[in-house]
Amino acid sequence: MAAQQAQAFRWHYDDLDDKNFHVHGGALLNLILLISVSVLLSSTLLCLLVRWAYRHSRRTAETGSVSMAPAAGLEPQIIGSFPVHLHRASGTGEEAQCSICLSSVLEGDKMKVLPSCGHGFHVECIDEWLRAQTSCPLCRASLGESSQAAEQEVVA
Repeated sequence: MAAQQAQAFRWHYDDLDDKNFHVHGGALLNLILLISVSVLLSSTLLCLLVRWAYRHSRRTAETGSVSMAPAAGLEPQIIGSFPVHLHRASGTGEEAQCSICLSSVLEGDKMKVLPSCGHGFHVECIDEWLRAQTSCPLCRASLGESSQAAEQEVVA
């Protein structure tokens, strides 16, 4: 019985051939194609990275910094020079609303009117807005020209 088991596990090395170990032309072509596509993809990604780095460094050199700092608002004396009125209810029955805080404007509330467009807002709301921005929050009209005129009045 032991002799039968030994014969069952006997290896026949002379029966093996090298057909499975040959690289055929189709497989070699596929390998060359795979390497070419990999090199092309890698070089494309490298070019995109270099392009991004170049633009990023140029933008940094132009602006002086990477962060986009918010635009400086108006000077406090210019903000204070805009006229303040007491709100009067209109005869049409429409309720007025401050477009910054979105609350109703009651009769007798102090409203600051912007000279460039005539839009009115609560004094506290528009003062806070104008410390950070230089435009009307409703129509985006620039207050730069108005601020220059008000600045000349303050100086004179």
